[in-house]
Amino acid sequence: MSNKITIAFLLTVVSKRGGISRVTSILTDGLERTGLYDIHIISYSTIDENGYNWNENLNYHTLLGEKMSMKKGLLKSIPKLRTILSKNNITTLIAAGSIVGPLGVFSTLFNKTKLIYWSHSSFRGSANNKYRLINEQFTAIFSKHLISLTKEDKKNYKNSTLAKNVCQIYNAIDSELLKQNISYNSESNKIISVGRLTYQKNFEGLIDVANELSKQNNDFVWDIYGSGENEKMLLAKIKENNLENKIFLKGQSNNLYNLYNDYCMMVMTSRYEGFPMSLIEGLACKLPLVSYDIPTGPNEIIRDDINGFLIEPFNKENMADKINVLLRDSAKRSFFSENNENYIDEYKMEYILKKWNDLLIELDR
Repeated sequence: MSNKITIAFLLTVVSKRGGISRVTSILTDGLERTGLYDIHIISYSTIDENGYNWNENLNYHTLLGEKMSMKKGLLKSIPKLRTILSKNNITTLIAAGSIVGPLGVFSTLFNKTKLIYWSHSSFRGSANNKYRLINEQFTAIFSKHLISLTKEDKKNYKNSTLAKNVCQIYNAIDSELLKQNISYNSESNKIISVGRLTYQKNFEGLIDVANELSKQNNDFVWDIYGSGENEKMLLAKIKENNLENKIFLKGQSNNLYNLYNDYCMMVMTSRYEGFPMSLIEGLACKLPLVSYDIPTGPNEIIRDDINGFLIEPFNKENMADKINVLLRDSAKRSFFSENNENYIDEYKMEYILKKWNDLLIELDR
């Protein structure tokens, strides 16, 4: 009989690209390699087969055979999830994100499975989303532990929810990226930004920054990697500002790890973040980092004027000025790049796994 701890991760959709799905795939790959766990991945709706690779040694389940809003599918999916938990003797269920939080609560009530709520949002940053806040407040009450992504949000969840226990664990850098041993390209004049083409990522604001930057320095190229519903709007705005030869929407890429060396810096213009994976990937790839100092995330990765610049939120002129400083000063870029090495350890998989192992082993006792 196996002595492994049986755990499950519950996601809105198990896809092979981006966001919660991606960070869960990186974490579960690391957990599986420890040999301590039998891991189940549970998708609320149909699994999306495109993009990022998941570990083949995990067990995969789908609750609904079609895409359906949680409001419509909640009652239908609860008994299916409870059956999976019971049949597989799952001791701990990790609800990844606010959408599946209540489903995790109703599926673990009055049974032996313990619930962890793993937040993937900024508690303050997306406070205008009442549905998410209600879900988080409700899920926090019934969770054995609530995991926040940042130190700042650990305080927020402790002060603003009824969570019994709150701990903070960063998302880990993919070990495969660290194996690349990327060197910094100090000769490049290309800027990279990465993320879904959505309201949150504020790429329309990026275009405003690029417009300001072009008034000071025309010697740059800015590539954006990602896909999403704002693509047409962004293309129209790029054209409107005559930046077609400066800003390029590169679409979704499964080869980013091999592309970072083409760039001289990474810039993020998001309105809010939970914990921005793109920035820690930029850190791992020795890229100088520039970001708005939004409520949570960037200021736990970027040390201002040491490995990048933190900019007053949505001050496009200031961001353009700081980007221009880096474009014109290769020595400063190299200084920032070298300093990234000093901050990489706390995002490495071995450090993150220790925190998860301590928590999961404690809950299994």
